[in-house]
Amino acid sequence: MDGQATGTPVDPVGHGHGKPLPWWRQWVFSTDHKVIGIQYMISSLLIGLFGFGLMLFMRWQLSYPGQPLPLFGALLERLFGANMAPGGVMTPQLYNSFGAIHGTVMIFMALVPALFAGFGNYIVPLKLGAPDMAFPRLNMASFWCFFAGAVIMLGSFFVPGGAAKSGWTSYPPLANLADSGPGFHPILNGQTLWLLGMAFNITGSLLGVINMITTIFQLRAPGLSWMRLPIFIWSELVTAFLMLLAFPPLEAAAVMQLMDRLAGTSFFSPDGLIVGGQRVA
Repeated sequence: MDGQATGTPVDPVGHGHGKPLPWWRQWVFSTDHKVIGIQYMISSLLIGLFGFGLMLFMRWQLSYPGQPLPLFGALLERLFGANMAPGGVMTPQLYNSFGAIHGTVMIFMALVPALFAGFGNYIVPLKLGAPDMAFPRLNMASFWCFFAGAVIMLGSFFVPGGAAKSGWTSYPPLANLADSGPGFHPILNGQTLWLLGMAFNITGSLLGVINMITTIFQLRAPGLSWMRLPIFIWSELVTAFLMLLAFPPLEAAAVMQLMDRLAGTSFFSPDGLIVGGQRVA
């Protein structure tokens, strides 16, 4: 009788010998595809609710410009300071921060992780007849890279100057110049932390994509040919290939923009750029 039949947790990778796992291995740093799928879905749901809240604040500001936010105005002033929310009124800088983080988390940290990684991790091995994903520990690493990226990005609200203000696309030269100069820490500023958070998030996505493609190619049950695959498996496979093509250039661009900000390179900074009548590049 196996461990699952008796209710005793076993190593989800199958490398153990029926020994009970400590709770932190079973539910936190788990390599079980079902647990990781649930972790992705719960984290994405919470991040999506946070992004939805940012959108509500932005809509209130558009409807009632210059007026304090009801209920949450004092909290915003306490959290972000009088410079960003004086008297509970959103400043343009705080509005831009909310817009940038809202767009980023809803696309890269809510929709994609929940629909692709969350449901994919939970369902794909079951539909394939596989015991787990092809690389269980890589699967765990992909979630924690995603989680670290979310923590870095959401924590950027509390550094001097607040979170990134250059939109969820982070287009240069605006993104290269934002949150820089005197008074800004070279790393602990909103735009740099946005780039670091995106780098972690994209790394986790690429690890998950490689895992998904390998699992579908290598761990199908005997007799489950390509033309017998469920449509859900095909959708995950096509999405994985699209992400594999799109995300490496995106991560390379984030790293190059980080180099522009931290190492003085000129991947995106145009030579001879004039801002406010002064040459800045």
